[in-house]
Amino acid sequence: MLGIIEDYKDLRSHLGILIDRSGYKNAYIAEKTGIPAPNFSQKKKRGNWSVEEIEKVLKVIENQELEDIFLLEILKNRDKGDTLTFEQFQKEMGWN
Repeated sequence: MLGIIEDYKDLRSHLGILIDRSGYKNAYIAEKTGIPAPNFSQKKKRGNWSVEEIEKVLKVIENQELEDIFLLEILKNRDKGDTLTFEQFQKEMGWN
């Protein structure tokens, strides 16, 4: 369950990037979500979105390309931890 919270935090912090990459203008998204344009701009800068606001924004901008961009951002920021070479992986799996 902690993973869900981490994913939400990632989404909240990367929403500004997703908005920029969506191709929509801020004014358009603000209008469609009912958030006043000045407030929208500040929220985008600060990343202080409510759950409801995130949902409204995603309903406007969501598409497969943005999902891919978001997953890439998550992967970039994740701790790589211990890694194995392919040869080490083969050995551990018992493959020859």
